[in-house]
Amino acid sequence: MLTNILLAAVLTPSAAALPPAVLSRPEAAFPVTEHLLGDSVDPLSTLVTGDEGLKDSLNSGPSSDSLERGLRERSAKERLAAVQAAALPRNVSAVPELAGVMLRIDQPADLRAAAALALGRIGDRVAVPALSEALKDPSPEVRFSAALSLGKLPAVGVETRLERVLRYDPSWQTRYAAAIALGRTHEAFAASGLEDALSNDPDWQVRQQAARSLQELGTVHAAEALQEALNDPDPSVRAAAGIGLAAIGSPAQQLAVAQAVDGEPDPTVRVLLAGAARRARVRAQ
Repeated sequence: MLTNILLAAVLTPSAAALPPAVLSRPEAAFPVTEHLLGDSVDPLSTLVTGDEGLKDSLNSGPSSDSLERGLRERSAKERLAAVQAAALPRNVSAVPELAGVMLRIDQPADLRAAAALALGRIGDRVAVPALSEALKDPSPEVRFSAALSLGKLPAVGVETRLERVLRYDPSWQTRYAAAIALGRTHEAFAASGLEDALSNDPDWQVRQQAARSLQELGTVHAAEALQEALNDPDPSVRAAAGIGLAAIGSPAQQLAVAQAVDGEPDPTVRVLLAGAARRARVRAQ
């Protein structure tokens, strides 16, 4: 049966809002990245929560000189504080320094990951080449953060880089981040890699997120892939596929979701599929 965490994850309408707790399932623990930017709660979200947007509008980022000094501090904690202070939307002047620390392998992995997340939050495509290079970092934590940030920076070639990560990265967490990022691009041609991941990725977390991202893309082929995933061996993937299919599929595919309820062995998934089918009927009226 699905845990409460997974139930909440599947019910969440946005793929980007998947709770970070899903990353800490006992058999697949992962370094905690959601606290790398201080006040940010969830690295899978926009990295702007609560009143943080208001604070951004009231506070200017550190000067280039102060950021450079902060990144030269001996204390890793002080260097992390400098990265946190620079992680403000449109703080483009901080990009070169942050990119430099992100690509320095002699720096701690959590600092490099924080710099990658900060570049995504700054939101300027000038950071795309450095983030693309960080996809080769030996630390999965850094690759995870770089993939998430690339999904926030529209630029030519980003989808291709993310699809390569989704297909070949050895870390399920990094592939998971790539699946989220591809959904954020809202580009129809991003569906190919997501469909392949939904069918073939060995980790349920990645398949589940691929289903959710395909729902975001909403293409015809996405709906076909989601219908096939109604037979996935993992209940969380079946639930995500059914919810997505009911939301974007044709009337016949929505009917397939309703019919899947009777044969679904997991009682929680049955409830989710029935609810998704019901909402699809209401929308059609």
